Amino acid sequence: HKDVATTLNNIGRVHYMKGQYDAAMSMYCESLRIRRSVLGPDALDVAATTYNAGQTHHQIGELDHAMRLYKEFLRIASTQLGKEHRDVAIITKCIAQIYHERDEYDKATELYREALRSGKASLGTEHPEIASTLNKIGNLYYELGDFDSALQAYKEGLEVERAVLDSNHPNIVVTLTNIAQIYKNRQDYQAALGMYYEALGIQRRSLGNSHTNVATTLSSIGLITYQMGNFSRSFEVYQEVLRIRRDASDDDDLDVASTLNSIGLLLFKQGLHKLALASFMESLRIRHKLLGHEHRDVAIVLYNIATIHLETGNEGEAMKFYEETLEVERAALGPTHEDVVLTLQHIGQVHQQRGDLNQALEYFLEALAIERELMGSNSIRVARTLNHIGNVYLQRGDVENLMASYSEALRIYRDAGRNDSDLVIAGYNFYCLSKLHPECAAAA
Repeated sequence: HKDVATTLNNIGRVHYMKGQYDAAMSMYCESLRIRRSVLGPDALDVAATTYNAGQTHHQIGELDHAMRLYKEFLRIASTQLGKEHRDVAIITKCIAQIYHERDEYDKATELYREALRSGKASLGTEHPEIASTLNKIGNLYYELGDFDSALQAYKEGLEVERAVLDSNHPNIVVTLTNIAQIYKNRQDYQAALGMYYEALGIQRRSLGNSHTNVATTLSSIGLITYQMGNFSRSFEVYQEVLRIRRDASDDDDLDVASTLNSIGLLLFKQGLHKLALASFMESLRIRHKLLGHEHRDVAIVLYNIATIHLETGNEGEAMKFYEETLEVERAALGPTHEDVVLTLQHIGQVHQQRGDLNQALEYFLEALAIERELMGSNSIRVARTLNHIGNVYLQRGDVENLMASYSEALRIYRDAGRNDSDLVIAGYNFYCLSKLHPECAAAA
């Protein structure tokens, strides 16, 4: 009976809201079987349960099943309600989202635009559903790196949200944050800060000063002020972030560890090496405890610790932590990741400073091989590593290999239209080198 189907559908909805997706799907399937049998395949009640079942499949990542059910809903709704109905706009957006999740961007863009057109026709230009669609369009363009189009969509969405939502609504915070991220990527830091501070004001009013979402926005502000070189302001902000996060959870929390790492970087930038080291070590302790010893975030803080030791002249400790960093990176990222290259180069530099030239050369050559594999033989980064290798050959007095390394680096720079005076050997540019070391003049 159709009333039984309605009850089953409603029970399924309760299970869905509780996150009990298997139970929800069981109810929806039985409801759908009855409704198709009693009402026929084109009834709107069939469409409603089809949508609910599709939404459940979508929620658990079963995109093919979700797509099939969404399209069935779209067929029924388009026929029964017309193509400019709000339900047609909503389901079109859902289908677009699946294409988006599959990285089928052209199809997703087309359908998001169709959903926007149908939505405006049925709901008007100022409706939360219109804002939602605009934000999804913005997200798609952001992922494609088309920041101009993303910014346009986000700003239009923000205008709609301000017109139809409460001034402290969390959706406005999300859109402000998305706009701020684009400004940050463009290095328009003042504009980004304006957006973040507006978002922060809403969060403080609606959530209070000690909510973790407030800490997240403050952390973004701290990063931007750090990038602007305003280290004292950034330090103040991160201290507030640390207080909120510690109050909200135990000290052994990954967000606390991340904040400690950021504070360590700030202290390091200001030359406060002992305090920076203490902050990094506490971050490392927490990350070791919560993530284990083979996680990328562990490698990041190990690298920072090694760099402090190198900066303070403690080459032995620097080497120990760089080697541990390298071990973790290889386990977490694989042997040919860009982070591995950077660590190999730093280990090579430490060996070079200590006069262990054969060891230095070994690490630089390994870094070079990975860079060539990742970026091709004509990358500027390959040229810079060849420059480092040339420095080692110079220290060894190996003019033949010095000439070969520098000549290749020089060719890469010139082919790329770069100024070859940027290349340096043993602390001198190549013009100075030719004066001080005539035996290397042919290479220079």
